[in-house]
Amino acid sequence: MVSFPTRHVAIAAILVGSVGPALAEFEIQESTIDPGETQLQYRGAWHTGLPPAGDVEDISILPDTEEAPLRQSHDFEIQYSPTTYWLVALTQVLDEPIDDNGADLNAIEFETQFELITREGDGLGLSIQGGTEQPVFEARDENDPEIAFGPIVELSKSNYTLVLNPLFFRLIGDKNDQEGFGFEYGWQARKELFGERLWLAVEMFGEIEDMSNAGPFNEQQHSIGPAFYYTFGKEDDFVGDDDLYDVDRKSKEFTVSLGAQFGLTDATSDVAVKVFIGYEFD
Repeated sequence: MVSFPTRHVAIAAILVGSVGPALAEFEIQESTIDPGETQLQYRGAWHTGLPPAGDVEDISILPDTEEAPLRQSHDFEIQYSPTTYWLVALTQVLDEPIDDNGADLNAIEFETQFELITREGDGLGLSIQGGTEQPVFEARDENDPEIAFGPIVELSKSNYTLVLNPLFFRLIGDKNDQEGFGFEYGWQARKELFGERLWLAVEMFGEIEDMSNAGPFNEQQHSIGPAFYYTFGKEDDFVGDDDLYDVDRKSKEFTVSLGAQFGLTDATSDVAVKVFIGYEFD
């Protein structure tokens, strides 16, 4: 539900619904929220390396719809920060599951985030995220809504930053056999270069569908890999004294990212390529 990428971005998830994990598109969410900012995002992922469901003797090792052979996912999101400490987002989720031809609109996500501790330079940043993803159209016949919530933690020192996105989720309905909460995670360790314009990162993502019945590690989804993020644009030039005139600087930023994830278990695709494109403005 990340989104993530520019240095000002912070996204969320705290209410209900899902045809799949909130981190399916390998989103890393930041804790910082900038008031009055709007961001448009595209997140895409292309998966390879799992056999078709019909060729797998134990189909239970395949994730429901999240990482299927040659599967694609495409998220289109708009987010807005009404205040310094609050962010809301709306996302359209398009998925191509196993053996399907083409991606279809499968869900709508509603997300929110509340910032508790603002990170300024080195130190700690903390937010609470949560959201709801509701299946739509044919997906409603096969998938239950999902609630998801968890903290966003940032730790920074000099040009190095660690971002942690633990997330708990619960399917709501009778189309699943989940007994307890599921658990998803994403973390990113990055180095920032060129005035925070370029990020070089290592990222890891994973999911346990039901913590009450976690099963063997090899039947869970876990992957790790590199990524880079590059931001174009800068704050608008302003002539004057911000404190004297009480005028905020305006900004426009365009961020692109490319990365790869390598599966660590049989239930995870061997290789997934992920793309992020984001445009944010005041």
